Amino acid sequence: MKNFCKNMLKKSLLLWMLAVCLGMMGCIFDSDEETEVTLLPDSGLFFQMFPNDKANNDSVDAQLAHGIRLLVHPKATYELSFDKGEATEAPRLQLFRLDVKGDSYYASKVRVISATESNGRFVYKFTCDENDMAQWATSLEMNRGFYKGSTRNVEFKGKGAYSDHMSLNLVAVGNVAETLDGFTIEEFSDELLKRFRKYYSSVTIDTLYVSYAQDHPWVGKNYPADEPWVAGRSSRDTMLCELTGWPDMESALELILVHSIYSDGVVGFSNLFSGNMEAGEGSTVLLGTHTRSRGSSVPLTMDEIVETALHETGHFFGLRHTTSTMRDMSAYYDFSNYEDGLEDTPYCPELQRSGLVKESAEGEVDFRIPGMRMRREAKADYNFTLEQCPDADNFMYPVVSDVRYSQFSKEQLEIIRSSLMIFPH
Repeated sequence: MKNFCKNMLKKSLLLWMLAVCLGMMGCIFDSDEETEVTLLPDSGLFFQMFPNDKANNDSVDAQLAHGIRLLVHPKATYELSFDKGEATEAPRLQLFRLDVKGDSYYASKVRVISATESNGRFVYKFTCDENDMAQWATSLEMNRGFYKGSTRNVEFKGKGAYSDHMSLNLVAVGNVAETLDGFTIEEFSDELLKRFRKYYSSVTIDTLYVSYAQDHPWVGKNYPADEPWVAGRSSRDTMLCELTGWPDMESALELILVHSIYSDGVVGFSNLFSGNMEAGEGSTVLLGTHTRSRGSSVPLTMDEIVETALHETGHFFGLRHTTSTMRDMSAYYDFSNYEDGLEDTPYCPELQRSGLVKESAEGEVDFRIPGMRMRREAKADYNFTLEQCPDADNFMYPVVSDVRYSQFSKEQLEIIRSSLMIFPH
């Protein structure tokens, strides 16, 4: 009995010591959690940035600490920065991976980054280790709470690891080849390749393929060759993203050629900084061969379709309109980005004041993904003509005019190349 009591005493002592140790360890872990406090974004994440975009965006500046979205790609290196202002100490940047499900999202922490200081700015550098394009979100932490200092002039730069070569795949849908006005699909594809090689001079265009939707190996049966295809009416997916992933052309940019687009005056569509050259959602540029007006369709010339292709592909790689339209600004709930922010592209305040581009983006843009950008025909009133604008000859001018488009600027070409090298292909 005595030995039994001794053994019980020893066991009780050991259990007490173990409990004390666990309690101390618990205190240590709690202390670590206090140091690594997690601040989930609480802004609603309405605002986003894509790399190398220079447009002004006051909303991004205001919401950075509480959460904006960043579009990131595998192997790319990034630099997020803002003016330090009067701050003497930098907040820590917390990055979260977003899993978006309908109207909601789940955020999981990726990493925490301390800033370096350069030229009066706080700078955060990081690499994307994802396997595919992803959306990350931010928060800025200081003293266990959201940073309350100024975050003006936010910049998001990116540098990719992929090639600056690309190919194009022109996909003719329905009977579009039979309805071209005065030229053949072969003549059109030859001219298209020639102009892309001339004006997209910062990258190398290896080749242009010509494909027909009815021949697609998986969904061709859905695209009869004798039907005039109207995007937005003939199918639910306006951008026809299922017409991608052609064998041996998986990384070519798909230019989808349809009869027309089911919206008056619209001649082309693309996502702004689409981010995807491999297949699926966001991997197409849409081109119409006719424009619709009050229920009827008017054929476009070969020059007009080619120029639209150059314009919309510019959006695909992250170029904004030189002069923002009401649709552009309302799509991102920010009216401070009235032009593209590039030093070597002028913009036209007279065009904005004219009311010719006053239509808002109601129903057209999903703010959770890069918004659609379109090229539209417009008619000028007697006080103003579209040709008066200093950016009227730039391919990223937002409306069709009588001025012949003749250039991308040096900064625009740099953005095209940077984006191509960020997109996996």
